[in-house]
Amino acid sequence: MPVMDEFKEEREAMKHGTPKQKLTYFWDYYKWHVIGGIIGIALIGSLIHQVVTRRETAFYALMLNATEYNFMEDTSGNTAAFAEYAGIDENKYQILYDTSVQIGTEAGDDYESSQKLMVYIAAGELDVMVSDSDSLTKYAYQGNFKDLRDFLTEEQLEKYRDSFYYIDNAVVKELDAANEAYNFDYVPDYGDPRHPEEMAEPIPTGIFLNEDCPLLKDYFFRGEDVAVSVLINTERPELTSGFIDFLMQ
Repeated sequence: MPVMDEFKEEREAMKHGTPKQKLTYFWDYYKWHVIGGIIGIALIGSLIHQVVTRRETAFYALMLNATEYNFMEDTSGNTAAFAEYAGIDENKYQILYDTSVQIGTEAGDDYESSQKLMVYIAAGELDVMVSDSDSLTKYAYQGNFKDLRDFLTEEQLEKYRDSFYYIDNAVVKELDAANEAYNFDYVPDYGDPRHPEEMAEPIPTGIFLNEDCPLLKDYFFRGEDVAVSVLINTERPELTSGFIDFLMQ
């Protein structure tokens, strides 16, 4: 019997079948249509939910080589204090404390982390970088951070002067000259970032955090002497300035 004739006979028989027979017939022939439709509706619903509930980023702090002390617990409270301090509604905006970039660890993901960090910096997504002094050195001498003399107010400069993290612009020039000569193995004497008097051209590009800083109670940094630096292309300067005051209060 031709397939079409068989199909017509089955449909005719279903007209007089029981509800269970009709349901079985429908499921046998249309189950994949139903499943596909359910999946499609679920995907559309998920997309709509993400669009409706997505919050704009109000502030982005990268915690380089840091981990949360209580990473197994809800860490949403870590940003709550700054949100309250800055008057940010976390129902509408998100504050990011990002600990995903780990460089120089045993995990061996330096390349991926370095690439990720460079993309974030180039895209202007980051506002500040918080890390131990040694980890900051490379990025400070690459010109990624603001000269705080051009960023902070006179009041802030006076208040935080004794906690400044310095780089030597003379060393920056040495590195530039080495790169132009294709001498990529050149390693200069960076000097002590706490002693500008020993530098030829000291520039404050960060602020060392006090031991009682609220951030250090929630995050462990791999090295010592944790400092915060402002990304040169931050798009949220007012909040960034406020974040420094929040950390140093």
